[in-house]
Amino acid sequence: MDNVGNLWRSRRAEYWGMAIKYLRLIANSGFLFTIYLLFIFGSYYYGEFLLWLPEDFPTVWVFVALFSWLVTRGRVRTFVKDADLVYLPPLESRMKPYFRSSILYSWMMETFWLALPILVLAPLFFHRLSDSGTLLLAILALLSGLKLWNLASGFEEQRFQENSKVISHTALRTVLNVSMVVALFTFQPLWVVVILALILLVLYLFYFNKINDSHAVKWDRLARIEDNTVMTFYRVANSFTDVPQLKAAVRPRRYLNRMFKGMNYDQKNTYLYMYSRSFVRSNDYFGIFIRLTFLGSLFLSIVTLTWGLWVISGLFIYMTAIQLKTLKAHFRTSQIIDLYPVSYEERTRAHLKLMNVLLVFQVVVFFIVSIIAHGLTEAVSVFIAAALVAFIYPNVIMKRQSA
Repeated sequence: MDNVGNLWRSRRAEYWGMAIKYLRLIANSGFLFTIYLLFIFGSYYYGEFLLWLPEDFPTVWVFVALFSWLVTRGRVRTFVKDADLVYLPPLESRMKPYFRSSILYSWMMETFWLALPILVLAPLFFHRLSDSGTLLLAILALLSGLKLWNLASGFEEQRFQENSKVISHTALRTVLNVSMVVALFTFQPLWVVVILALILLVLYLFYFNKINDSHAVKWDRLARIEDNTVMTFYRVANSFTDVPQLKAAVRPRRYLNRMFKGMNYDQKNTYLYMYSRSFVRSNDYFGIFIRLTFLGSLFLSIVTLTWGLWVISGLFIYMTAIQLKTLKAHFRTSQIIDLYPVSYEERTRAHLKLMNVLLVFQVVVFFIVSIIAHGLTEAVSVFIAAALVAFIYPNVIMKRQSA
């Protein structure tokens, strides 16, 4: 049992040793400053948003939809690796303390992700539902307990071999979660909440907890869940620094192939073509670029302060440039690329050219959105602020860093 406990603690320490290293790099990249600025703007407009909100806005159902999803989603972090598929199955009968520690660890982490939206939505809760802080804390505590039930039950349902059974059990948990969350945010009598809690407890003790009597742990599924979780963290970290362990997800996106028809297949365009293809096919670049462009446009359409428009436009161009910066190292693990008869300078030139094209596209989008939302005068100021950042970061800062 001690060896099993030591194994779990060493796996947890190994993961957080890696995670802290990347979190420090993210913090040093200016990301925290970006979050701080967005927090300032969000705080200013949050109050105005609450005043603007129509009286018939379905506040309760917004809370129900959000927290039903939050308590249902998520899996237990087991830190299982692919190599464990060989060594750990023979020890399955001794792994209960390991899995118990995994469930409790996942519960603590998921409780944080429940508390964060509670904190963000607290003004809306006090404005529309109740002015009792004690009631909000009680709801958070009950949601945390509901999350523990979901993690423990969800872990047991992972033992099923058939995906259809996993999906059907997840659907059952979703229905029960919605019932409990509705009872909490519609302030049902205490006896209703107690009855629902007893139903969940009985269901776990006499059904979910009995699944392990007839179904073994599906180690391959646990390893796949853990790998997906780690890759999600790597994708976030890769937006700020180079992550060699990242496994890129590739999608053909044939509907975007027409973008490359006008590109000359000259030797000097080798890397421009490769980087462009990689940008389009990889969610790590294309998806982030689309999301940042959309969010920047959304903020620009909402913010009314002139200096705020300058900051928002420059900030989102800067964040996009940071994401695109990592594209240069996309082929670092492919040795065949080094055999191409193309100089390193051409590789750098192609990367900067693609960055400039994409940032100019984003500047134009922000300009058009600003014209529609605020008029030509404000749009010109947004264009100047965004264009300055779009030019300076790749053509001055990055060139100086690579020199």
